[in-house]
Amino acid sequence: MSRTATICVLGLLFPISLAAQDRPEILDTPTLRIDSFGYLRAGIGFQSDGDDQRCFQLPGAGAKYRLGNECEIYAEPGLSAEFGREDGPRVSLNFRGSLVAAPVNGFEDIDTFGEEAWIGIKGVFGDGAFSDAQLWFGHRFYKREDVHINDFYYWDATGYGFGLEGVELGFGDLSVAVFTDSAGNIRDAVQGTPYTRYDVRLSDIAVGQSNLTLGVDYRDPKPDEDTRNDGGGMITAQLEHEFETRGTLTVALQAGWAAGHTLSFASNPEAADDRTSARLVGKWLWNANDDFSIYGTGIAQTDSEDGEWYSVGARPMWRLKDDFWLAVEGGIDHVVPGDGDSRTLGKATAALVWKPDGPGFFSRPEVRLYATTARWNDAADINGLAANFDDQRGTTFGLQIEHFW
Repeated sequence: MSRTATICVLGLLFPISLAAQDRPEILDTPTLRIDSFGYLRAGIGFQSDGDDQRCFQLPGAGAKYRLGNECEIYAEPGLSAEFGREDGPRVSLNFRGSLVAAPVNGFEDIDTFGEEAWIGIKGVFGDGAFSDAQLWFGHRFYKREDVHINDFYYWDATGYGFGLEGVELGFGDLSVAVFTDSAGNIRDAVQGTPYTRYDVRLSDIAVGQSNLTLGVDYRDPKPDEDTRNDGGGMITAQLEHEFETRGTLTVALQAGWAAGHTLSFASNPEAADDRTSARLVGKWLWNANDDFSIYGTGIAQTDSEDGEWYSVGARPMWRLKDDFWLAVEGGIDHVVPGDGDSRTLGKATAALVWKPDGPGFFSRPEVRLYATTARWNDAADINGLAANFDDQRGTTFGLQIEHFW
């Protein structure tokens, strides 16, 4: 695709994204409700020497800071249809797909995926603890938790299976799920995976003024699978506290072992039974007023074989005038590998942002005109960043649209 064609495509996508926000509800009747939901980002970008933009991610790091640092078109549209009256039994059908087009400006490689296809059943268990519970079947993004500014999904149980969620126990809500295959999309899940996963969570547990969620995710090898380990799993404790005047702080502590040392839905059949990992994640969101908001994060992760990853970053936003804002994002990633020298990458972005939907960090759509700069050390250069840049530094600039609904 030529650059001229790319700009034309972006021009078409933007009014479509606005329309999606204005009317996400497609149909609403007493017995049928159809809603759309999804995510879109698209853009063009260049390096300071005029070449196409290349993004900055430290080799060995689990994520990269996103603002002015995304090098593809990504669209993730979804549709949900719920049948039945709101005060009676209801059945929902939920679908989500995705499209990825890369590299930036050319977009010659286009991949599409089926992300979610699942059925939910509510209102069939009567009153009491099960009154708001939902029985579900299929492939779904299950109770995901992420850090938005680096797109890091630190608690993600995506997979194909079934479960019961939202059982009220008085002190919290219970959710139980069984995933027969665990993959990020339907195509990979139906090809089969080596483990059955069992996910149990207790959420909405009041701890003073905070909210606690506890989770256990156990992996059991399937009988015919040749795995090095006897299974494994991960445990998570997440505490969320909303300050009266200083936003919301979320802290998650995670530990994994054997097949679950990955700390994700993906399991490692080659991991030894004594392999372990741990992760501490913090994120803070504060919409201070109509003129200022900020999102910050800190991550510390260690693996008994892969080494350590540390990350800290923030994105404050100030209103300049009317719907125009200044966003500044800075982030530092540091990797201590199991073998070799430590790697470090620092990245900073400044962006002029148009947000027609008003204040608030997550108000969308946003149109961004940005400039990004990054620097890294010798070890990072040797391990992969040198392929895209002539020196241990780089500068990029471009235009991006982001929207979710």
